[in-house]
Amino acid sequence: MSRPTIKDIAAEAGVALGTASRALSGNGSVATETRERVLAAAERLDFIPNAQARALRSERTETIGLLIPDVRNPFFAELAHVVEREARSSGLSVVLCSANEDPELMRQYMLVLRQQRVDGIIVAPFSTAHDTLQAVKGAGMPLVFVDRTIPGMDVPAVVSDTGAAIRDAVHALVSGGAQRLGFLSGPAQASTGVERLAEFTAAVEDIGIETVVQHGDFQEEAGHDGMRALLAAGVDAVLAADSRMTLGAVRECLETGIVPARDLPFIGFDDIAPFALLQPPLPLICQDLEGMATTAVRLLNAQLRGETPRTEHRLPAHLRLPTGEALTNPSTSTEAEVPHHD
Repeated sequence: MSRPTIKDIAAEAGVALGTASRALSGNGSVATETRERVLAAAERLDFIPNAQARALRSERTETIGLLIPDVRNPFFAELAHVVEREARSSGLSVVLCSANEDPELMRQYMLVLRQQRVDGIIVAPFSTAHDTLQAVKGAGMPLVFVDRTIPGMDVPAVVSDTGAAIRDAVHALVSGGAQRLGFLSGPAQASTGVERLAEFTAAVEDIGIETVVQHGDFQEEAGHDGMRALLAAGVDAVLAADSRMTLGAVRECLETGIVPARDLPFIGFDDIAPFALLQPPLPLICQDLEGMATTAVRLLNAQLRGETPRTEHRLPAHLRLPTGEALTNPSTSTEAEVPHHD
């Protein structure tokens, strides 16, 4: 059976072809009663408008692209959920692509989104994707960076300001007695990996504590293997720079009989659902995920209206400690007040 056309809808509703077309496109010149009759006919015939053909006429598809590094990362999955919710409230649909932390796959998906004629793209970029994204921007495609940025690119971005939270986390672990502090760091091709390592380095610089850094790729296995290496190196406290690496690190601890935050002072990243199952509760650096997602959609909408929003928006993250808990290493008796930075 062939798909129904606008001509079929017009015949079913008993109106002219032009009237049916205007009613389906939301044109205000059609009387309310007539529009309702056309829409009812379209529903009866299970009519699905051709969005691409409509886009050729209007130059808008009312769709946007969201390109995230890894949909398996609970942080980015929740980010996608909020972006989709906010976009829908603005009358926009979202085409979601996940690059699996692969810069080449990100490049391919950027091409797919352009071929789909999306009106704009929200992306958490790799720094190695500079040329691809610069070409997209040069072609006039509205872009917004979320969570990550590319230095030197004049693209509106909304990111976390994690410096104070990482400093608070380091001070909390040191105040609890840490003398050899491990850090699970992210990849150099992500701005968040570079920035969080720099923030950790700055936080420990004036303390004089011994540190061990394990570099990873924001994947769970990197956290698992990195925690194993840190434990073998004799660290007595650990800070992770990402939620998926936190998950992997927790798994390694539990597999070796270590209860995180009880047997080993450990601060993870992001307030995601799996961490609510841990006992005792895991101290966390929490980002303003809701604010990042809603701001990203707002910045893209502003560009779609022809505006030029300011380049960078930084939303502060914060350290969340379990109420009444002290991050004290069981092998020490040192306790001190945890410094706090607003």
